[in-house]
Amino acid sequence: MSKAKVTVIDIGSKSISALICEKGINDTFVTHGFSECEYAGYYEGEFLEEDKLKDTFSKVILDAQSSASVVIDKVYVGVPADFSICKTTTLTQTFGQKIKVVDDNLSLIYRKANESVSSDNYVLISCSPMNFVLDDGRNMLKVVGQKTSKLTANLSLVYAEKGFIEKINNILKDLGIKSVEYLSAPLCQCLYLLPPERRAESAIVIDCGYIETSVSVVKGDGLCLLRSFAVGGGHVSADLMECLHISFEEAENLRRQLILSVVATDKDDYDVARDGRVIPISMKQANEIASDRIDMIGKLVKKCLSVEEQQRHLPFYLTGGGISYIKGARDILSDALGENVSIIYPKDVNLAKPQYSSLLGLANKALTQEKGNKNFFTSLIDKILRR
Repeated sequence: MSKAKVTVIDIGSKSISALICEKGINDTFVTHGFSECEYAGYYEGEFLEEDKLKDTFSKVILDAQSSASVVIDKVYVGVPADFSICKTTTLTQTFGQKIKVVDDNLSLIYRKANESVSSDNYVLISCSPMNFVLDDGRNMLKVVGQKTSKLTANLSLVYAEKGFIEKINNILKDLGIKSVEYLSAPLCQCLYLLPPERRAESAIVIDCGYIETSVSVVKGDGLCLLRSFAVGGGHVSADLMECLHISFEEAENLRRQLILSVVATDKDDYDVARDGRVIPISMKQANEIASDRIDMIGKLVKKCLSVEEQQRHLPFYLTGGGISYIKGARDILSDALGENVSIIYPKDVNLAKPQYSSLLGLANKALTQEKGNKNFFTSLIDKILRR
């Protein structure tokens, strides 16, 4: 059997998905195989129904292999924000005289960053430049070829919990996967969705999933902040179920119908199917319930940010499958944050939905690494994490 170029696995808070693909023209993806399987998810850094996690991975991998007619022996796995931490550091290299910066100069800085890492509970999975500063004070992201007597690197370090990596390694080993590489899902998502010019002065990406929301502040090619909290679109459904005294399945159906941008009256209803009948649900009441929860999400996002970041009035972007598709949710989120929020999602023809932003971000990064576009630090991390 032929082997696909890359296989990536995205671990969401509602489903796990796998994509087997290669690069197409104009930065598109050629999809060979895709599969997605819902599971219990995770909550505050712990998998729910962990005993069933292996079965979910098995189904996702086998379905992807079947649809692509390939055998998977290597995968890239995205590490969610819930199992990650982010730190920043500044390292300076002085040359004594002006030199032209080459890759070896950057390799030395990345090596120093790696040597500074010491943790029993976390593994470093990414070291990315937010920017470099030359001796004349210029801020740049690409410095190879520039002349300077001193090079200062502002770096972003993303770590994954060791327990998470060990757990996933053991599962994939049992499933016959020979090689696993780990990527920061939030970072890959930001780099894929936002072009360099939007990341130059920092931007904030909110990935609202089913039961978890992550907040990433991206600058250059790195993250300067990564936080998460256990509230997402599923909580909108839970609120609708509890307050309207309907089943969770009915609440999920209702959530997909919501139009929060409408000023509803007491006469307006949503229709929910029940036992072959149509049950009217007050639009005004449902909208108020959902709006309150989304307003809460906005306030929790704000708590994730420092006072300085809030005062900078950075652009906000919303993605993920939790609330992005709810009409009017963006406006409520904007009001809660006091800043305009834009919805952002992949432009891929087959997977052009906010819930696949992370998956395609991982695919984009994995394909870049497979081409051999690795700096010293990326290669070093590969050796650390490869079994």
